[in-house]
Amino acid sequence: MRMRHDNRNDECFETSIKENILKEYRKISGAGLHWDRKRIDIPLPAEREEANGRLTMIFPGGPILLNLIDIRTREIAENIADPEKSKNVYRVLKINYCIAGRCELRLRSGECTYLTAGEIAVDAGQTLSTFYYPTGEYRGFEIAVYLDFLPREYSVFGECFSSPEGIYDLCSELERPWIRNAAEPVNGMYERLRIYIDEYDNPELVLLICLEAFSLLSQMDFSKASIRRTYCTVSQVEIAKSTRDMIVSDLSVRYTARELAKNFGISETSLKNYFRSVYGCGYAEYQQMIRMENAARLLEETEDKVADIGQAVGFATQAKFGAAFKECFGVTPLEYRRRSRLGEL
Repeated sequence: MRMRHDNRNDECFETSIKENILKEYRKISGAGLHWDRKRIDIPLPAEREEANGRLTMIFPGGPILLNLIDIRTREIAENIADPEKSKNVYRVLKINYCIAGRCELRLRSGECTYLTAGEIAVDAGQTLSTFYYPTGEYRGFEIAVYLDFLPREYSVFGECFSSPEGIYDLCSELERPWIRNAAEPVNGMYERLRIYIDEYDNPELVLLICLEAFSLLSQMDFSKASIRRTYCTVSQVEIAKSTRDMIVSDLSVRYTARELAKNFGISETSLKNYFRSVYGCGYAEYQQMIRMENAARLLEETEDKVADIGQAVGFATQAKFGAAFKECFGVTPLEYRRRSRLGEL
């Protein structure tokens, strides 16, 4: 692909940003460098699943950084997510797309909101770096463009191509990041990026996806958002997280909304709203999900009796546990255990 622009910009970016990022990432255990310093893979330990997650960082061309994200834990270390600690302040446009899971966005205003599956967020400096994923899962990509090193126009295949400068200018006028349901072409970008990276090892194809994203966004109306958003204060988020810690610390205990709300001196309705805003579901539904996940793990990994497992995850009788388990997994606990032993799950 022929892309013409001022090479001096690339040289400045190399010395000011890229080398520092690569240097910090190489310190992380297990990090692997590929593509002649254009790609690095970082393993991310999973919280519940056997297979680890992965953060793939790519410099496909110019002062553009793409992160392909596959996270299977609620939190990751700050030095992994944001290793570049330059004292200089640069204008950075960030485009985040979520294909699965949930990601916390903490705003400079002190508010928090959550990016969910199928949504795209454009940030021109309105958010702070936060690395919390409420559901313990997140897949998506982030494109970061260091605008101070980017020319106003690229020449691609002999044609002029608009740079992200205009997108940044539009978004920077907003008090909050611009978030909406992604247009249909965006929905397939994650899978194409994964193929171009893992199967083709081709940074030029990755760059084409980035340019496609810029082109699509430049045609969108930044004065509108297609979905109504909920914004929480930091204290509301902390109440939701503390509630989550309480209900999963001992799954044999069943809390009422009244009991939980009393701990924080708030109404039951407020507690339910805070929890749903952060985790995307009610606290009872969340606890049931954790119960079923733990029950499945115990059935696979132990020889404990089904009745004992049911009691350990909060069910008074084996019959109630069996009914709830079958509703979740489609089979009885005993059948689940047999299939796990046969490797059929």
